[in-house]
Amino acid sequence: MLKKQNILQVKNVYTANAFAVGGQFFIGAGSETEPEVKLYELDNDREDLLEGCPGGMMSFLPFPRKGGTFVTIMGLFPPFIGQEAGLYLHGKTGNGWETFKIAKLPFAHRCEFVEHGGGYSLVAATVSKHKENPGDWSRPGEVFLFTPGEDVTRPWGKERIDSGITRNHGMTRTILDGKDTICISGAEGIFGIIPGDRQRWAVKKVFDKEVSEMTFIDLDGDGNQELVTIEPFHGNTLNIYKKGGKGWELKFSDSLSFGHGLSSGKFNGIPVVVAGNRSGSLALEAFTVRDLSKGVVRRMVIEPEAGPTQTQVFSHASRDYILSANQRKNEVAIYSGSLD
Repeated sequence: MLKKQNILQVKNVYTANAFAVGGQFFIGAGSETEPEVKLYELDNDREDLLEGCPGGMMSFLPFPRKGGTFVTIMGLFPPFIGQEAGLYLHGKTGNGWETFKIAKLPFAHRCEFVEHGGGYSLVAATVSKHKENPGDWSRPGEVFLFTPGEDVTRPWGKERIDSGITRNHGMTRTILDGKDTICISGAEGIFGIIPGDRQRWAVKKVFDKEVSEMTFIDLDGDGNQELVTIEPFHGNTLNIYKKGGKGWELKFSDSLSFGHGLSSGKFNGIPVVVAGNRSGSLALEAFTVRDLSKGVVRRMVIEPEAGPTQTQVFSHASRDYILSANQRKNEVAIYSGSLD
């Protein structure tokens, strides 16, 4: 049986991310609409409010090797109003928090750090180059590489990597062909952003159908990662694919309602996929594979009427957790225990 712990109250929460920094373990969370950005210390059950934030948060990351410094994407408000969006830097000071915009990036949505050139760079993606209105998808999104200098508070170097992914929505970090890869999904499929030789970057197509979000995980224990997707954009289907001689072969499919917040990981030693429904049942759900070759997958509701926007499976202090930004309930919650 799962035990729920409600750790933060955030109105219209969208972002929730768990991470370790300098021997401490945190969960960062922020609102889609309000200037509410919070950092929660798991071991001490302590929360901190980050000041100077505009709201519209999409991503929240710790800066590698710089404890107490964080990067967020803010300024993308529903429904896709984001001309003023950008990258923000947050640092702890003696009197609280200092927050400032480090780079303008209209319609910014997702970002991930990668080790690059002896240091760290940030891959950031926009849902669209520009939008006249929420339904305007005429201009594909763009992918940029931001490279900070020794003084991270100074303007960062910026390089455009790609400008051809429409409805650029999903981003995940994985290993493909033995290389650390940022995968990005959109109407044209899934693309791997791969660091190359001589500081060049390659953009490689990984999957050829419209995908909203994706995650890679070995679900059947054969040592190879399966691909799990939500299709199409903000879609109504969760699919599991296995790589075969003819490419990705569909092994399982089930319905979602405005699927969102896809993640995966090991939970009590068992591979699990977690997904949310932002309409219909609004349920936070978990999927575990019984026999992938026969498409036998167990589906269970973790919590109904939660309206999850982001989820994460993580481990800390020898315990496994499922993290969820339950937007409908204006809460960030973690779940531990057993899925049985």
